[in-house]
Amino acid sequence: MKFDLRQLEAFVAVAEELHFSRAAARLHVAQPALSQQILRLESALGVDLLVRQRRRTALSDVGRLFLVEARRTLELASAAESVAERARRGELGRLRVGYHPTASSQSFLTALATFERAVPDVELSLRELPMGVLGQPLHDDVVDIAFLSTLGDLGCGQPQLRMRTLSTERFLVAAPAGHALTSRAEIELRDLDGETLVMLGRDVCAFWHDDLVSMCGRGGYTPRSTRYVGELGTQLTLVAAGLGVALVQESTRLLRSDGLRYVPVRDADRPVISAAMWRTADTSPVLARFLDLLPAAAEGNEAPRSLDPAGP
Repeated sequence: MKFDLRQLEAFVAVAEELHFSRAAARLHVAQPALSQQILRLESALGVDLLVRQRRRTALSDVGRLFLVEARRTLELASAAESVAERARRGELGRLRVGYHPTASSQSFLTALATFERAVPDVELSLRELPMGVLGQPLHDDVVDIAFLSTLGDLGCGQPQLRMRTLSTERFLVAAPAGHALTSRAEIELRDLDGETLVMLGRDVCAFWHDDLVSMCGRGGYTPRSTRYVGELGTQLTLVAAGLGVALVQESTRLLRSDGLRYVPVRDADRPVISAAMWRTADTSPVLARFLDLLPAAAEGNEAPRSLDPAGP
């Protein structure tokens, strides 16, 4: 380009003030420096933009036409600068969020709603991830941050990702409204003896299924019969229809309450851990802005963790 934005700013100031001294004061520059900027611009274009007379300064015919485009160019440059600044602050761009079907904790839902209100111009896309899959969608660059809920420890493999624990939840039994168990303030696992257990199938997530069955066994409960489903919503629908009971995490109450009652299970000894994971090397300002709004369950939960890319 033959000229720069400072020269355009100098010309527009002079064209609007039609007075070099006032234009120099407006731009906070010395008048000789301003005059040099205009002369360089005219030299680069090969035209006279101003008509200089002893007592007045006026625009030439070319100058009047050039002024329109100079203003437009400065406006576009200002808009581009604003876009760059907003992108730097994480206010523009895209965030791809992956989540397990069981990742319904209040922290997860609140973080999404807070982020969307704070930066409405960021494209927020949500993608449901298969249970049992932890880090692989991050390594495959399918999502920028993943929310998961799982039983037990998340640490294994080589340190490649970062994790922030959001909540630790206990198990509740979900039972149809009016079921005998719902009249109690708290139950034990053995109180489910004789009940049909509605649970996610082993093909949905083997370690969730196996850990839940083992926990029931430690509590003295072996399901008489089991109904397997492929998703949490179906699990709750069957329970509400009176086709069994289910062991679910506390935040499940946020998903559905009609036709259901939830009772704490005293001796359920496997907590449900909800956490967020992201790539350590990801320098996205949008991700950084999201993490600023994302609470942690406790101090010290954001250190690098070792995670198997494919999960347990």
